Amino acid sequence: MKGSRARKHRRIELLLIGAGVAATLIAAAYQYFGIRSTLESSTAASLYAQQQEIDKIFVENVDLQPYFWRRQELPDPAAIQDPAARLEAQQLAARSEATAHRILDHFAHLKYQMGTQAFTSERADWEAYIRRSFADSLVLCRALSGDREAFGGAGPDSLWGLYAEEPCRGI
Repeated sequence: MKGSRARKHRRIELLLIGAGVAATLIAAAYQYFGIRSTLESSTAASLYAQQQEIDKIFVENVDLQPYFWRRQELPDPAAIQDPAARLEAQQLAARSEATAHRILDHFAHLKYQMGTQAFTSERADWEAYIRRSFADSLVLCRALSGDREAFGGAGPDSLWGLYAEEPCRGI
């Protein structure tokens, strides 16, 4: 009788331990999904803040819009005779290049976040936006083409290979 009672107690102990382990695993899974959701929300907020800063550049510098949104060529300063107009074209080129590198940094951050799986909910939208940006901007294509190594080279997993190779062909 003592053996039967001891086995019964042992079974109850094992059931309680199993229930405790199951409850711990459920709580850990719940925490994991909560942390993941918080991380994705925080990442999205950071990416949208960066995007707003880029948008602000175009609001404050509307003269840059055609070179990033309509695939328009920048004027060639060397072909301009008037010194004031040449200087203006050089300044436009410099601002465009700086803006292009700011956008490329943003795209590199987006690509990194998507690669870590920390930001997945709107991945397809962001990827379409990146591709469209290269398709719409010779300035952006040239900036990446001229500095590919800083943005992962030209391999299939680089900014160039994933998003720019096709729309920037011939640059």
